Amino acid sequence: MISERTFAKSFASFWQELVPLLTPRFVSLFNEAYKKDLVDDVGAPLRPVPIEPGTRADIVAEFAFWGARLLHESGRDPDDLLDDPAMVHEASRKAIEVVQHYEGSKPKVLQPLSATELREGLALAKNYKSLYRACGSFKSIDFGPRFQGCGFLNAAEGDLSVDGTLVEVKTTTRKIAGSDLRQLITYLALDAGADRHRWSHVSIFNPRRGTFHHADVNALLLRISGGKPRVDVLSELVEFVQATELVNDRTF
Repeated sequence: MISERTFAKSFASFWQELVPLLTPRFVSLFNEAYKKDLVDDVGAPLRPVPIEPGTRADIVAEFAFWGARLLHESGRDPDDLLDDPAMVHEASRKAIEVVQHYEGSKPKVLQPLSATELREGLALAKNYKSLYRACGSFKSIDFGPRFQGCGFLNAAEGDLSVDGTLVEVKTTTRKIAGSDLRQLITYLALDAGADRHRWSHVSIFNPRRGTFHHADVNALLLRISGGKPRVDVLSELVEFVQATELVNDRTF
């Protein structure tokens, strides 16, 4: 069994056959043509959040995500993140736990977030409001949508759903990569494999860069598959993961 992240970076020949037009050229186009403007609370363009010297960018990113998630689930505003010591502690704990999971490391001493890291985390968390605003909802928000496993794919948890849009959060300094789009396609296929079709749109939100890319699922899949409808693309992915034995020639 493997994760959706690993699958999105593997099986190059399968992906080439499924979505042959998901090429580096298309990814470059996606980065430019599918970008939507984000604004802050006063309507000004959202500004990037720089990485301060000495900060642990991965932990800060997860801290902001979990802070935004915990605050939303408690009905509070992302601006309030540093006002609740218990929530800061829990968001910090979850952040370190997630980073350890993906890095496969467990240091003996876990250093708490510094004051600089907390301030940077707050700036990132506040940018989630711009995402909600762009999706047109501050109410229909669901962090951690779950997906059943299928074939050799493990069960998974996405980042969040906002009013019919499945959102993948990438708090990095890089632009969108092809693997990011393949990860979203994998989520959609797992959803379809469970006979659920919850989203009409997909998005990639980067609170670090202050960017938001948004696409209609049907149109996107039709374009990158060379004309196959959504139902066919997703069913082919489901059939592949159900029928294929894991091998050692994956391309990472």
